[in-house]
Amino acid sequence: MKKKITISLAAVIVIGIAVLWLFWGADTWDVQISGVTGDGRNIQYRIETVHTDTADTFIFRNEDAGFMPPYFKFNSADLQAVASRITQDCPQEPVTVHGYGMRIPFLGMFPNVISIDAPARCINAPSKEGPAVTKGE
Repeated sequence: MKKKITISLAAVIVIGIAVLWLFWGADTWDVQISGVTGDGRNIQYRIETVHTDTADTFIFRNEDAGFMPPYFKFNSADLQAVASRITQDCPQEPVTVHGYGMRIPFLGMFPNVISIDAPARCINAPSKEGPAVTKGE
């Protein structure tokens, strides 16, 4: 009897860890950022994307996780600015979005963005001088 209880308890723990990993475990997506919404206060930041080489849309939330382990995220406004810059300067450029969570439409759940990997030319601010222009043009 004691062995059955131990096995049942172990099975419940394994299933619990698996469910937590599905929700809290990190994941990556290759997408093209098509838009950004939200003001971070009244309206949650959202990053609208399209899966690379498809027409399938995918929306991410972008909010601070605070001191919640293991992410300790405090840079949602900065990530929103990066996503906005990518939308303006490189809308067709595929980027890699790192995040955690699941997309469950009927519950209104979106994965939360941790970071965005994009080419430097899409992330860096344009120079003040702009493109070089010679006097004969």
